[in-house]
Amino acid sequence: MTRKEVRVFAPASVANWGVGFDALGCAIDGPGDIVTARLSDRPGVHLGVIEGDAGRLPREPERNTATAGAAAVLASLEPAHHAVPGIEIDLKKGLPLSSGLGSSAASGVAGALAAAALLGIEDKRRLLRAVLIAENVADGSWHGDNAFACLLGGIVLVPSSDPDSALEAFSIPVPHDLRLVLVHPELELATAESRRALPKTVSLGDQVQQGAAFAGLVAALHSGDLELAGKFVLSDRIIEPARAPLVPGYAAVTGAMREAGALGICLAGAGPSLMAISRASQNPRSIAEAAVSAWKNAGIESTASIHTIDREGARLIP
Repeated sequence: MTRKEVRVFAPASVANWGVGFDALGCAIDGPGDIVTARLSDRPGVHLGVIEGDAGRLPREPERNTATAGAAAVLASLEPAHHAVPGIEIDLKKGLPLSSGLGSSAASGVAGALAAAALLGIEDKRRLLRAVLIAENVADGSWHGDNAFACLLGGIVLVPSSDPDSALEAFSIPVPHDLRLVLVHPELELATAESRRALPKTVSLGDQVQQGAAFAGLVAALHSGDLELAGKFVLSDRIIEPARAPLVPGYAAVTGAMREAGALGICLAGAGPSLMAISRASQNPRSIAEAAVSAWKNAGIESTASIHTIDREGARLIP
């Protein structure tokens, strides 16, 4: 332990990309959460100040993803390390809650990486299980797509989110001209509610088509063919159709984005935000403006932004 206090930034993330449900995610440049963590004489992990959540996040350490991530790192240590002092965490939220931008994942990742930095753990891949556990605290499900992407940066393929399995995350090449248009309406959709809308069973034909489309999406990203990637994003027969009715104005807004040149459109994670794939050279700003206008016509205010992929992921900051 060489540090007594650290600050960590964890970026927003977007998961699923339509056909990649629970298995594909990316970190994006721009907003994120910040955790300040310090060593404490009190054993265990304790929550100090939370900013930016309007008092909505749980204050109990076992229910807050930032402290849960840090606690999972402590629990993963060899018995010889159990005499380490406790950790106190302050959290500054830079992401809106229930937005589909990986808010809970960012807090959990920031807490886990901060604890690791205090304890001298430098390999971020040692934290995969800890950030998966933290994400589970938020909605009770096991999915590492947001958390692994937030932690490692880039676009990642998550073959399994089983906490009892050997966890891995495979990096996918980022096409140099890829731009993501994110549109966030003044709506909230809790991840737990969005997951409840999913079908309990699917037909064999739909599963075959979905698997093939996901493989095609990964191959298209590897080759840098964004037009083909967009077509596969749009081909989701299982997840997007079940969740779209939960988002007012979905059909009108996605239609406007396609007319403005979006190569592919899907819900960002569990929604209600939307993500569109575009090339830098195709004026992604026009896609953003079309989406905001369409949602306004539906009586819903929204904001839109254009992003590149954050290749670094969570990191220490001054």
